[in-house]
Amino acid sequence: MWQVSAFVAMGCFAAMQLIFAALSRRGMSAASVLVGVFAIGALLYSIHLSTTRAPLPRAPRDLALVAAAAALSYVGNWLLVRALAAAPNPGYAIAISGLQAVLVTVASIGVIGAEFSWMKAAGVVLCAAGVTLIVG
Repeated sequence: MWQVSAFVAMGCFAAMQLIFAALSRRGMSAASVLVGVFAIGALLYSIHLSTTRAPLPRAPRDLALVAAAAALSYVGNWLLVRALAAAPNPGYAIAISGLQAVLVTVASIGVIGAEFSWMKAAGVVLCAAGVTLIVG
């Protein structure tokens, strides 16, 4: 079930963001926090790939998409960790960042042909309104 994976990921990412905020408030720069995270993450993914024998992307288009995702990840994570350190409550930065769900939901219609309905549109609007109330 994808929902279980999403809920476990939510818990992991929430804990990760709190750790990022704590480390940043102890004086670590966003870049130094992320170098450690991505270095250890790369090691863990390497072990995962060798264990599962999953193939690496080889097609030029796939490699280009991975490179684009990596560049976006670099900028997004760096700025998010900076925002976590500076926000009066780390949850405010996460709430704004969480609006990515709105962008992904709407863009998915055109990019991958995802389904959409008026009920889902109402949910997107309510999410955006909730973030506005949290951050405002």
